[in-house]
Amino acid sequence: MNAPPELAAAVRARVLAADPSPEAAALARHIVEIAGDSVSTIVFFGSRKSRARPDPYSAYDLFVVISDARAFYGRLSARGAVRRSPALLSALQVVLAPNQISVSASPGDAAPRAKCAVVTAAMLRRQTSASRDDHFCLGRLFQPTEVLYAAPGREDEIVATLVRAHALTYSWGRPWLPALFDVGEYCRTLLRVSFGAEIRPEPEGRSQALFEAQEGYLRPVYATLLAALARGGELREEAPGVYALARPVRALERLRLAAYFRWSMVRATARWAKYVITFDDWLEFIVRKARRHTGQDIVLTDRERRMPLVFLWPRVFQYLRHKDRARP
Repeated sequence: MNAPPELAAAVRARVLAADPSPEAAALARHIVEIAGDSVSTIVFFGSRKSRARPDPYSAYDLFVVISDARAFYGRLSARGAVRRSPALLSALQVVLAPNQISVSASPGDAAPRAKCAVVTAAMLRRQTSASRDDHFCLGRLFQPTEVLYAAPGREDEIVATLVRAHALTYSWGRPWLPALFDVGEYCRTLLRVSFGAEIRPEPEGRSQALFEAQEGYLRPVYATLLAALARGGELREEAPGVYALARPVRALERLRLAAYFRWSMVRATARWAKYVITFDDWLEFIVRKARRHTGQDIVLTDRERRMPLVFLWPRVFQYLRHKDRARP
């Protein structure tokens, strides 16, 4: 669907006029200082952005949009910011995009660390369109974001990308909306459905906690979208601020979207194998993240640390079972 002009204005006002986290802004500057003109834009998102219960070890989630993969990874490698081969990272850029890399502005475990989803501008446009391959980009960019850096002439492009990610929520969220819903229920439904497509365990009530943390952003932005959809005939306003679908969800639409989310889960699972290669210190990162999301104290055995791809799978399946039990 085409994004309504008022939605574009609402998103632009928030993603460009945000109060940046000093640590996130410093990490973005560090990446640009190293990689130079191979970086087009950097977008801040995730728990650090929304302040949805991050812990001291939470990474700063960044989408890093690049123009030249070989130049980007080569410059990071030359400065010791990544340890993998630039040629290998460049080759993997086109496989199950995006790449995930870890970048820190200074040495030491306590230093702020960026978890960078690296993607080309063309790929990001595709992944925020009806032709997208999976839910990875949309599942992150429909929530609060902040443009930390835009190269000259790139600001309008990245804002348009973020606006599309918001507008498309209606197309993938429709089958799970209740008969009557307001903006709060619309947003909670999006969060619940989107988290259901992720292969990570979440504590009970995570969707509600995220909504509460993000409410100041979500309500005004999606109230604008719902009002525009009602004016366009997609929704009926049954009472002030209360909506119903103007056309029912057909069985084929429901099946298509269920298949889309299942396929997203398959791609997300396969993407983990790539992160083992692209993400420095991936094992420690995964352990910290699982500990934070499950609340369990996780201690890996020597065997699991030596050969994680062989012996860590029982832990993975245990976490996935936890996720299914804890899903709101």
